[in-house]
Amino acid sequence: MNQKDERTWGALVHLGGIIGMAVFSNVGNIIGVLILWLIKRNDSNFVDRQGKEALNFQITLSFVTLAISIISSIQSGIWSFTRLFWHSGSIFTENFIWHTTVNVAAYRIIWLINIVFSVIAAMRANNGVAYRYPVSWRIVK
Repeated sequence: MNQKDERTWGALVHLGGIIGMAVFSNVGNIIGVLILWLIKRNDSNFVDRQGKEALNFQITLSFVTLAISIISSIQSGIWSFTRLFWHSGSIFTENFIWHTTVNVAAYRIIWLINIVFSVIAAMRANNGVAYRYPVSWRIVK
């Protein structure tokens, strides 16, 4: 594989997380990167390293999203349980609205982090520079 193709595939691997997240919000980011990485990992050492890096970052974001979902479910369950016994008072409704707003904001922040870091990584890979995400759990070695 020539150097220009390596750079292009390196950039595409990083952008695969954004594309996958737009198509399948829960695990699409991992699937998008995984498919692109598996296609070209044996053709280039650069693409292999960048694919692993992108895959680790997307797995990290998915774990964070899963944690937010679990916390949101617990909060919703607590709110529903308290509504069974205490029907009056707007404090419970206000708390539910507040927690829902915070959870939606957290999901949007994850989206924004994915977009920003993936674009930076794609631009660096397109210039031939290996990118290492600042916050990533290194699972795939």
